[in-house]
Amino acid sequence: MKLDFFTLGGRFRWEDIYNYQGWRIQRHIENKRYRLLDSQDIRRDSGSFIHCKETLLKYINAYELQAPHEDTVIILHSFARTKNSVQYLAEALKEANINVISVNYASIYKNLNAHTNLLTQFLQNIEIKRNLYIINVGAACLLTRKLLNSSNNYHHYHIARVLDINPINSGSDLAELLASSKIFRYIFGPMLSDITTRKAANLPKLPQDIEHGIIFCPSTMQKLTKKILSRFDSFPFLTPPSEKSYADNTKTIHESTFFPLENRDLLLNCLQYVTNGTFIDDDDDLVLSENYLPIEK
Repeated sequence: MKLDFFTLGGRFRWEDIYNYQGWRIQRHIENKRYRLLDSQDIRRDSGSFIHCKETLLKYINAYELQAPHEDTVIILHSFARTKNSVQYLAEALKEANINVISVNYASIYKNLNAHTNLLTQFLQNIEIKRNLYIINVGAACLLTRKLLNSSNNYHHYHIARVLDINPINSGSDLAELLASSKIFRYIFGPMLSDITTRKAANLPKLPQDIEHGIIFCPSTMQKLTKKILSRFDSFPFLTPPSEKSYADNTKTIHESTFFPLENRDLLLNCLQYVTNGTFIDDDDDLVLSENYLPIEK
């Protein structure tokens, strides 16, 4: 009999293939082994995908896990990060009575094509009862663009809206600089080249029938990096077209923080866009539930 034990959640070398109320079936990026983790990242079983799913069904009945809400939000973390980086955002969105899923993908070990295939499998495995919302953080915007433009069946996912947070739809100048070095290409993996300005410009924009919004809330580190890059006089900056040209509905939050995804105004605007398709006017004074203390001012 296999023993249950705590794990680190498979942050970098495991990919999420299935999610049900925080219980995840993951696949190892190298040996393709599958395992079932509960909402506390405790391994409950391992084996084939079918075997792990059968085990999950037993736990659903045994623990009487509630069925997810009809609407689903999928959050895709940025390059070189994990799903833990979007924890505050996920908790805030749960206030809208939406099934919130933070998808973990091994961003520094595979290229954009591989991540697109993973996300396609993930969407095929989960049950979407009504509407699907996708929130991209940083470089994840390129993953969603590639997914929706490489699949003619994206209507089956019932995608209502796509929201980008600090996207690099035009590519990253920093990635362009780092990708010229073999050392950095080895450290950050094949996706580093995929997020350069030259590669990003070749990706089509999102289909026009999908509502698309963008929130700009650059971190203090992003602003500092931009100043440092500006000192490379010989480096050609390549960021056409403007990021604002990718969506008609945009919102800029000028308050700078080290962790934008913990910014109260950003979280409120994310919640507003997912539920209503609009951003909050600067004159409005909306608040989150008092039960969610981490994002109170």
